[in-house]
Amino acid sequence: MSFCKVEIATIVLDEESNTPIVVLQDNETGNILPIMIAPLEASLIAIELEGKKPVRPLTHDLIITMLKTFQYTLTSVIIDDLKDNIYFAKLNLIAPDNSEIIIDCRPSDAMAIALRAHVPIYVKKKVFAIAQGLENLSQIDKETMKEVLEDIDIDDVGGKIM
Repeated sequence: MSFCKVEIATIVLDEESNTPIVVLQDNETGNILPIMIAPLEASLIAIELEGKKPVRPLTHDLIITMLKTFQYTLTSVIIDDLKDNIYFAKLNLIAPDNSEIIIDCRPSDAMAIALRAHVPIYVKKKVFAIAQGLENLSQIDKETMKEVLEDIDIDDVGGKIM
């Protein structure tokens, strides 16, 4: 599967809905991926981006402390799917016995944890393609297109298999 390494470019406020939007930017192409998140999570991400240190540990700080205490290593986070306008993410961990563990989470939590743990954030290329509405199919590589097409449920598009 192909991934893009992204950075949090900014957090903006949608004027119509008054909802925070985290804007992720692909390091190589400059493409952006806006993800709406809750105000609390936006403020927790902003605190870390601004380098502010709270007096007491916040939830995401607690998660990082627990991982370290139990000798788990967070290697990366991946935003790996977009269905019905909902993004999905995973935390990639290495356990003390060197086994790989993948934990499902919200993208907002994944980003907040990644910032605190100083690990990379990746987005599947198919997520960029889906989010952009597949407007320019000629620019999508074959592997990404295959992943997108494999995830299409024929019932969702009102079609029938002949």
